[in-house]
Amino acid sequence: MKRLIYALAISTALGGHAFAQQAAVDPDDAIKEDIVTAYKILVNEGILDSFGHVTARSSKNPNVFLMPQAMPPSLVTKADILEVNVADSQPIDPKGRRVNGERYIHGEIYKARPDVKSIIHSHSPAVIPLSLTPFKLRPAVAQAGFLPLESPTFEIRDVREKDGRGMQITDTPRGAALAKVLGNNPVVLMRGHGETVVGKSVKQAVVFAAYVDINARMQTQAMTLSPQIMTMNEPELFTEDEFDINRPWEHLRQKTLDPSARATVDRSQFGLSQTQEKK
Repeated sequence: MKRLIYALAISTALGGHAFAQQAAVDPDDAIKEDIVTAYKILVNEGILDSFGHVTARSSKNPNVFLMPQAMPPSLVTKADILEVNVADSQPIDPKGRRVNGERYIHGEIYKARPDVKSIIHSHSPAVIPLSLTPFKLRPAVAQAGFLPLESPTFEIRDVREKDGRGMQITDTPRGAALAKVLGNNPVVLMRGHGETVVGKSVKQAVVFAAYVDINARMQTQAMTLSPQIMTMNEPELFTEDEFDINRPWEHLRQKTLDPSARATVDRSQFGLSQTQEKK
């Protein structure tokens, strides 16, 4: 009997310890992992250069967003991610690290768009040429049907203070102006600067950024053949819910892994079992 009581006591203690460990897991950990993966994907796809940034709204507190310290995108790890207040775009605890100067892009969009859970700002070489011409980014390829018929372009000169300099979004007024031009769209171009893409998750934002880049390349290539190109019309667009984010996300993620290190993928998320796939 004593042995049974002792065994039950040990089991209860271990169970309690396991429960405590589970309770201690940060609910933002999975989001941070996605942020790191997003950086790897966007660097691999040539969308992020030495600059640019990916953020996500905290799952614990919608008034906080997660953003890496100022550093090369290719080096970002979970340990580099800081918490930043949406209200003023200031870090809660920078821990002595340099924060990104363009964090106002993210803070002001999160403030204006409660539906947005992730934001990507990049200097995509494919997109910038369209921001320099009267031509608008338009949905040209089928997978870019999440875009509006014309995407807006932000002009820093419209909002830069009289004696202000530079093209970066380095304060609240500039960030608020950018958010206003973005409106309810998934992307806003920034003249000579790049673009900012938003999504309801890190995965969605990354996939949207990838297809904005592809769409811009296809559109400009078509325009070299003729200035009159046939882009999508309203009936050809689709809603976000009609676009399977998991498939392109997993495809892009796998491309960042060494072939020998690629993990087995849960095929159920694509609606196919391994048996079905072999047929």
